[in-house]
Amino acid sequence: MNPSPPHNSDSIRILESSTSGLAEVDFDEPFLYRWQVDALSSWLRCGRQGVIEAVTGSGKTNVAIAASRDAIRRGLFVLVVVPSRVLMEQWSERLAEAMPDLTIGRLGDSGTDRPPDCDILVTTRHSAASRKPVPPEGMDGFLIADECHGFGGKVLRRSLMKEYTERLGLTATLQRSDDAVDTLLLPFFGGICFRYGFGEAIADGVCAQPRVAFVAVPLTESERADYIATEQTLVDARRVLRGIRDMPQRPFGAFLAAVQHLAANDGGPHGKAAAEYLDAFGSRREIVANSQAKYEALGIFADPINISDGSLLFTETVRAANHAINRLDPHTTIEIITGETPRREREKILSDFREQRLRAVAAPKVLDEGVDVPDANLGIVVSASRTRRQMIQRMGRILRRKKEGSGARFVIIFASDTMEDPTAGADADGFVGEIQDIAEDAQVFAPERYGDISSFLRYSGPEKVNEPNRIGPLVPDSELLEAFQLADAAERYALAYFAPWTQPPTDPFVDLLPADGTFAALPEERRPYRELDLTNLPEVIQPKKRKKEKKLSTGESPLRMVQTADGFALQCLGCGTLSQVTPYKFKVMEQTVECDCDG
Repeated sequence: MNPSPPHNSDSIRILESSTSGLAEVDFDEPFLYRWQVDALSSWLRCGRQGVIEAVTGSGKTNVAIAASRDAIRRGLFVLVVVPSRVLMEQWSERLAEAMPDLTIGRLGDSGTDRPPDCDILVTTRHSAASRKPVPPEGMDGFLIADECHGFGGKVLRRSLMKEYTERLGLTATLQRSDDAVDTLLLPFFGGICFRYGFGEAIADGVCAQPRVAFVAVPLTESERADYIATEQTLVDARRVLRGIRDMPQRPFGAFLAAVQHLAANDGGPHGKAAAEYLDAFGSRREIVANSQAKYEALGIFADPINISDGSLLFTETVRAANHAINRLDPHTTIEIITGETPRREREKILSDFREQRLRAVAAPKVLDEGVDVPDANLGIVVSASRTRRQMIQRMGRILRRKKEGSGARFVIIFASDTMEDPTAGADADGFVGEIQDIAEDAQVFAPERYGDISSFLRYSGPEKVNEPNRIGPLVPDSELLEAFQLADAAERYALAYFAPWTQPPTDPFVDLLPADGTFAALPEERRPYRELDLTNLPEVIQPKKRKKEKKLSTGESPLRMVQTADGFALQCLGCGTLSQVTPYKFKVMEQTVECDCDG
């Protein structure tokens, strides 16, 4: 769904066409994109409570930084809650660069700052859930939840504290396989106040339009036999599931979410059929993800990788990433980043990648969300994305705005005549239709056309890169004053307090702003929240009997203690992420695993 336009977009158009209202500046200077001003205006109309759903690479962080700066101006305490230690580092650095005069605290990963000690506190979800860093006494608070779709778990939801009356959620897509969006996230944040998709970002010049190659590989005889066997199990289970009352049939993502709901909660025949379906679905995915032909085909891409400005290989498992490296290592410089890669090593790999001492990085899931990856213009997906969110995250890594002469390219390797096949119909996996819709050109390459792939991927982008609509630094002159006069109250406030100026706004601009420097939101019934397509989950007929599990930490998945070369750590059984390593066995129980499990 496209975002609604601002209430009066003429004012923004005047800013775009103005030669004096927008100064001729070096764009290393601060600015906001037009969509960011629109998003902040909509958030204001919604009473400073809402989720901004915008694709990866479009600049959600800058929206939150602009809102944080204004919250500090109004005397609020700001809490930023993030999913991982890596993101905590990145947010702390970005906030310190944007607001060097403020004290930026950290809670988690050895950080022990408290709200009274800082202006802005950055914390992980687990640390916020367990330590409850509420605003200092006598202060109101503003809470920013990065990747807010992941806050729905029974423990992680505790990090969404009602003491913070102003709330901003950031995500690429607000979707989960349970009912937490409906029961927790929307009630807490108020709703989605703005959406920004790849189509709009490409049209605006904020993201690059990709060229996409779908590369078909055949399954071996044994792989095909295993695939057919799992297909029969799926057909049998699906027959039971589709006979359930209120079971959503389309789209496939809604059907799959309902199946996951029944498998987790129903102890009767419906739950059994759902569990069998998911087991077979996972087995089928593993068959195609580990197809021998995929890794044999990777050699085709050595030339495109070597002439790229940086390539990312997306896999589902460490084993798959290692297969990719073994195939490509003789032809190019490539490294792997996993959840267990030490921080210093990860930073060196990304630095080498940024300086093009490395041509490619292979990563199983870890680059899907959170890690600030240097610019790359070639993405190779070896196995289909598990969710729409994962596909958007992967696309965003490659579709960031490109300089002239650097075209964005995407390769999706798929097993022919399987659920990965883009011609497979309604049950096709990987959300390939989404990337086809925005592609500059998309072609399918069967084995007999492999010789054409390199030339197809020699894409240098459009002849002229579309310039985004940048707002700021603003010059207080007559044309800008005209824009203010045409704007509604939310746009005027956004332009005055969120967009950067060459000098603070003075009369007559100040006369058009509220005297107390605040903003009165629209009445609740008129707030422009976007509709969200929520999955209607089927009724649980026979609830599962729950065994009380003893957990080793605040995480949702059980943990185990493992020994590494450097000592001992806890490992999440859900995704395999390790805690910090300690040389002392007795110290392990003090660790927590800050993983990416949705809970």
